[in-house]
Amino acid sequence: MPNVECPGYLRAVRVAVFVAASAMLWLVGCSSDKSGSASAPQGKIDESAAPSSADPDTTTSTPDALCELLTPDELSMLVGEVPDSKPLAVGGLPACHWETPAGSRVQVIGASAGTWAKQLPAAIEQVKRSGLLDDPETARKLEAARDLIASGKEIAPDRACELFSTLLEVQGLPAGSSRTVNLIPTRENPKAVNGQACSGGRFTSVQLVAPNLSGSDDEASRISSVLTRAHERNRG
Repeated sequence: MPNVECPGYLRAVRVAVFVAASAMLWLVGCSSDKSGSASAPQGKIDESAAPSSADPDTTTSTPDALCELLTPDELSMLVGEVPDSKPLAVGGLPACHWETPAGSRVQVIGASAGTWAKQLPAAIEQVKRSGLLDDPETARKLEAARDLIASGKEIAPDRACELFSTLLEVQGLPAGSSRTVNLIPTRENPKAVNGQACSGGRFTSVQLVAPNLSGSDDEASRISSVLTRAHERNRG
């Protein structure tokens, strides 16, 4: 599939292919300029690190470790202060949450990609309904993964990251993509900036919800930078 790029950081929403209702975790692709999401520039994405040798099912398995995926400096860069952390679960995934008195919220999720993959059956059905899934071989792979998960069997972490990449490719991102950064729900009226990455058998998401988001390139770039560092820590 060709590399589909929109001007600057901005990609418009085609379809949300993974939604954890309380998390607003959306993977979106490129379409029109009307409703959009922000994708950080390729040059600022570092995907050169080798996969971690750590067991992806045990890394960052405790609440304290999850909350350490973001540093005080990174929290300050996103919300201007360092609020207290609160471990929680989001859509069945382990997470840590920070909220400021002004109403800004930061959330980080770190999990085995195999755990993330348990959310995939609904996402794959959504992709099929969107009409984007027009390649028979890709459809076969996703449907096989959907059926395997629905049967109660687990997807190996590395295989789950391959499925993550496939979902991004279906939406027009380059083959082999392992991360995305988006404005939610639209470029014109952003409520959140969300970044997601999957590699080395680990899934990471960083999300900022704030009352004064503008949808700027700078906001996307900051989330991209924080996501890169958090994902490196998550991978161990």
